[in-house]
Amino acid sequence: MGSDPPGEGTNAMNCNMIRREHRGPRFAKSSFSYGGGDCVEVAYHEGRIAVRDSKDRHSPTLWFTKSEWRAFTSGVRAGEFDFVD
Repeated sequence: MGSDPPGEGTNAMNCNMIRREHRGPRFAKSSFSYGGGDCVEVAYHEGRIAVRDSKDRHSPTLWFTKSEWRAFTSGVRAGEFDFVD
């Protein structure tokens, strides 16, 4: 960090510029999607996990706390969502 007090000088300007550039979540898809559009995208933003449909990026986003996300991913790994047709 520089010598300028918080809220003054170029450091404050740079921080504000960074905040404007990174306002929303940065979503990512699984590498297993192979560039297809039929998957979900996940982002970590401001302490929460966001999930959205990659086919319709303007549809509602689901938000989870870290503990909710951990419980979900643990369930996936444990096979809780493996349904037999």
